[in-house]
Amino acid sequence: MKLLTNPHFLSIFALLFLSFFALKSLATPGFYTSHDGETHTARIAQYFIALKDWQIPPRHAYSFYNGLGSPIFVYIYPLPYLLGSAVHSLGFSFANSFKIIMTLGFIASALSAYLWLFQVFKSPKAAFLGALFYIWVPYRFSLIYVRGSISELLAYTFLPLVFYALTLLSREKSPRWIAISAVAISLLLLSQNLVALMAIPPIASYVVILGLLKKSPKYLLSSTLAFFWGLAIASITYLPSLLERKFVRFDEIIKVAYPDHFVSLGQLIRSPWGYGFDLAGTTNDAMSFQIGLAHLLVFGLAILIIGYSFARKLSFAKRIGRIFLDEIDINSLVFASFFIVILALAIILMLDIKFTKFIWDNFKPLHTIDIPWRFLGICSLATAFLAGFVTRHIKSGLILLILIFAVLVANRNHLRINQAISFDDNHFLNYTGTATQYNEFTPKWRQTTQVPIGFDANQKVKVLDGQAAIGNVSTKSNRVSFPVNITSQKAKILINKFYFPEVLVHVDDKKLEAFKDFTVTGPDSLKLDIEKETSGLILLDLSSGYHFVKIQYSETPLRLFADYLSLGSLSLALGLIFIKNVKR
Repeated sequence: MKLLTNPHFLSIFALLFLSFFALKSLATPGFYTSHDGETHTARIAQYFIALKDWQIPPRHAYSFYNGLGSPIFVYIYPLPYLLGSAVHSLGFSFANSFKIIMTLGFIASALSAYLWLFQVFKSPKAAFLGALFYIWVPYRFSLIYVRGSISELLAYTFLPLVFYALTLLSREKSPRWIAISAVAISLLLLSQNLVALMAIPPIASYVVILGLLKKSPKYLLSSTLAFFWGLAIASITYLPSLLERKFVRFDEIIKVAYPDHFVSLGQLIRSPWGYGFDLAGTTNDAMSFQIGLAHLLVFGLAILIIGYSFARKLSFAKRIGRIFLDEIDINSLVFASFFIVILALAIILMLDIKFTKFIWDNFKPLHTIDIPWRFLGICSLATAFLAGFVTRHIKSGLILLILIFAVLVANRNHLRINQAISFDDNHFLNYTGTATQYNEFTPKWRQTTQVPIGFDANQKVKVLDGQAAIGNVSTKSNRVSFPVNITSQKAKILINKFYFPEVLVHVDDKKLEAFKDFTVTGPDSLKLDIEKETSGLILLDLSSGYHFVKIQYSETPLRLFADYLSLGSLSLALGLIFIKNVKR
């Protein structure tokens, strides 16, 4: 009976109950159409294959680029695909694994937001409404049902957890809480780099304000240590993606995209729900960019409460305040004002106005974010806090009920997939596209960024010149091996796999050196009608006789350093967290 009357139990039960209605469309058999769901699931499948082949950490995707492979996992966030692989290993299909991660991410978002907001407001009621507003928001449903962006969804799952850990760190400045904060930060970084980039300024500002309010330089130092510790844990991805980007055509391909993706103020307030794409301009978009009518309502109520706090010395304001509002402490007031500023800035950074375009044109780091309306996710964080703030300080329970009703009704039409489709596991295991929008992870040695056509991708090894008999070809996600008998004086053997730095090529147990002992195909080495389609591959010149060839993708010294830095940093963090618990 005590459990049934516990406010935390009731709040969490209500969040889980309402999550059922939000997510029930994911229970539709099979898969569903979305912008990125298919490519994300293909990445899960390729990550799973890599793990199964003991490619640890996974770096190369086996079937991408029509079987030539791709170094995609050298550069992108691994956590969504690691979690998806873990779920698939339990026996679920890749499509269902994708949907399960979406479901768990949504629910975990609610719980992490509840934990954070309860620490701020010390009110289950305020934490509940803030968490509800955090998950029941148009952008969240767009991530799930329209865009199918599992990476952004997971990033917003861990974002409140970062705020929660840093809030607790301000009260208990111990190595254990520094470690917990570092792990939370690393989870955000490893989920999606663009969300992490957008979130760093609000997180840093939150820490500075908290440090000033508590007059604690030690807290500021502890939080800084937690950030760099979290970055060290995430270095497995961030070091290669920053320092080995020269090996792919990312900078050449990724151009400035933001000018075509601003939105109007009207679209932020109310825009029709759709499952199409964001087109250039603000009039032809086939998807919604609304912040949420209920969320704008709490924005307005929060401004009124803050306005009252500045006018409360007036006699009439005092009388109104005693009737409708609880006492507002300075910390709550400061952070509510802060999140109003964050919300306002996020809105400004999305608008199709000259001032906003001037900011984007002159502040280059924004170009990495590439799509201004991504800041809708930051809006959802800010409005979640403001919902908790409003609930905490308005006395009337009727307001809580009105806001619950408002957020549920305002999002009632956003809770469904567009169209069910059927993709079995083989579809994702043999996905032959690039799983990216612009093919930006094409190795620089390839003359074209297009998916190759004009040859049989299933033929992993091919004799280009001379006479040779190729034996059984063994292929895995990161290696190819085969015996070959050269019956002519010499022969050229083409390996239909991309060259990438630190690929180990052995012929008869002798290691060959790239560009010296073996060639990377290009105009100088090929005389074919489809040179571009077969460029960037490994070409061997073998002499007469029997040979055994083995090609294996390995780690560069930088990647190896990043691997050990991440492993060591994570191990130290987990040791501090769990050893402390065991001792207790």
